[in-house]
Amino acid sequence: MSDPTGADAPEPTRPDPTRPDPARPDPARPDDARPDDAGRGTAERRAADHGSPRPHPAGAGWSAPGPDDDLADAVSPGVAVPDADAALELMLRLVGPERAGPPALWFALLDADRRLLPVVLPISDVPLRPDAAAARQIVHVLASVLEQEPPGGGVVVAVVRAAGGDHGSFERAWAHALLLAATDRALTVAAVVAVGEHRARVLPV
Repeated sequence: MSDPTGADAPEPTRPDPTRPDPARPDPARPDDARPDDAGRGTAERRAADHGSPRPHPAGAGWSAPGPDDDLADAVSPGVAVPDADAALELMLRLVGPERAGPPALWFALLDADRRLLPVVLPISDVPLRPDAAAARQIVHVLASVLEQEPPGGGVVVAVVRAAGGDHGSFERAWAHALLLAATDRALTVAAVVAVGEHRARVLPV
């Protein structure tokens, strides 16, 4: 799991569109390909690209560099997430085939109208026992992004593992740790869902 607890972990910032991003291909050079293209689309690739949790800045869209580079085909920002059932459907579409992978946490941010912001944070290599300090740091990062938006936004959480998708000890423990950290930070958790390879459900909040 990427360590989000470091004291020097950078706060999320909005990208400067006037400065080039060396991590993305230059559109003026068609033959300029990223050497790690073959590894894109896996939770491990996304986590490795980002040493600390740094979700997309709100308003940047899926095109901005970040851990959700390949989500454009899964769901569009702005989609309404009015209730828990819609939250479950949203996270199933975002997680996609990675529901069969190793334990992971996924976070999607919503605006005050419960519409999806262009901010998704997947974290892979999650330990089976939650780390309270890591949970607090993740929540801090997400809350900091929402502070840049009008008040009233929230987050949808997915606790993912291949054998999960129900009220297992892994799911309950991580849900509890994240909800506790969210309460301390006054972050609204719209829904927590458990996602496994063959089943998925909404967990009580």
